[in-house]
Amino acid sequence: MNGRHSPAGAPRPKRDAANSTDATDTTDATDRDDARIARLKKLALWIFLALCVVFIAWVAWGFVQFDQDIDNPREGGFSGWRCDAGKDCGS
Repeated sequence: MNGRHSPAGAPRPKRDAANSTDATDTTDATDRDDARIARLKKLALWIFLALCVVFIAWVAWGFVQFDQDIDNPREGGFSGWRCDAGKDCGS
């Protein structure tokens, strides 16, 4: 071992100076389109993940509220489902 590391990926192809100034070469536009698509995909992924977190928090909050309603049935008008039909559970 000589202390040198191998590169992480395959080497990139070198650009020819003549090709980069050619007006008919569409690789720059294609690269920009690919970069834009990649950026949009990344943004869509982050938005989806944020929506998942919000949904999980909303469901968890609903479970907490439901548990509180089960523990305290006389508060908030939630007692009706635990009573027999036609009886008042509040008394």
